[in-house]
Amino acid sequence: MALESLIVDAKKGKRAAQNHLIELFWQQVYNYVFLKVRNEEEAEDITIETFTKVLSKLKLYNSDFDFKTWVISIAHNTMIDHIRRSPKLNISIDDEFNKSLIIDSEKSPEDYLILQQDNDKVIKAINNLPLKYQRIIELRFLEDKTYKEIAEDLDLSLPNVKVRVLRARQLLAEALEN
Repeated sequence: MALESLIVDAKKGKRAAQNHLIELFWQQVYNYVFLKVRNEEEAEDITIETFTKVLSKLKLYNSDFDFKTWVISIAHNTMIDHIRRSPKLNISIDDEFNKSLIIDSEKSPEDYLILQQDNDKVIKAINNLPLKYQRIIELRFLEDKTYKEIAEDLDLSLPNVKVRVLRARQLLAEALEN
């Protein structure tokens, strides 16, 4: 199937086409991110977050531009956002310009209160997801298991786990918006 028709089908919401796009560009996005963050789990998280954004913004894609370039630019921006939010990733955003390291600032008591309220909202949203997605989120984000461990626990292939985590995050994001 040609890339253009795959993109058209994915824009229409056809799950098979969306999954095929993810499979086509997964390794390239992962490699790009991994070269910057040098951490397998963080690179996988950023890659999943990237494809969540790619699929949600697919209708905005302009075919005058190269699709791979568009996806990589989303990966780059997602990686920068992820680095800013992650205190354990103490790396520079842009090596060429030698920008200073990103360090998480101290949180105020108000920040912790807001965070707790947000956590309650997230837990309610998770509980409203289908069971297979609740379990994926529980294993990945609450138990902090690797994709490989999740695949073993649920007797799934690694690509299937990655797609399921991506879908669970999409469903959770939609639930939190409503």
